[in-house]
Amino acid sequence: KRILEKTYKKQISVYGDTLLAYIPKDSVKVFFTRYAKENLETKVRLLTSYGTIEMELFTETPIYRASFVYLVKNNYFDGTCIYRVVQDFIIQAGNSDETLPSLKRASAGNYKLAPHFLPGVQHERGSLSSAKQWIDNPQNWHDPFDFFITLSRSPHLDKEHTIFGRVTKGIAIADQIARLPADESDWPKEDMFINMEVFE
Repeated sequence: KRILEKTYKKQISVYGDTLLAYIPKDSVKVFFTRYAKENLETKVRLLTSYGTIEMELFTETPIYRASFVYLVKNNYFDGTCIYRVVQDFIIQAGNSDETLPSLKRASAGNYKLAPHFLPGVQHERGSLSSAKQWIDNPQNWHDPFDFFITLSRSPHLDKEHTIFGRVTKGIAIADQIARLPADESDWPKEDMFINMEVFE
């Protein structure tokens, strides 16, 4: 018990920021299985300067649901950006040029999630999915700190990215954001900081 308390204890940065608890790689499933039983929320809001997008998380992907709720409740996403926009295709969020998100990822051990593809669930308009690193990732680990919303049917993403939720309200806001001018890496030229919250 003492080891677990030490492992999952919240950390503080040298600047006084509250960081995330460290989750060892071999404990990710155990940690979020337990967290899922104590945190049953399935609805989250993505708050932007253009409006609010509401999303429902799938109970059929319990580790992904629990991880996302954990990150939202621990304010990981607050102050990160929508950092990739492609009209009629995608908006992607959860990263930033700021130092704090990187510190939070590191404090949690930069944990990854194993893929979890639901039968018959495809990337449709409004799908909520987990991002991943495409290079040097033979086990197809997914990155829980980055997520994207698809704005159209995107079959080339099926069985590549885990879909763990869907937009229930505000998809037009996502469309509007996706039309923003962007640089050559699809990063919007206008800063698109976000906040997130769970709701009933």
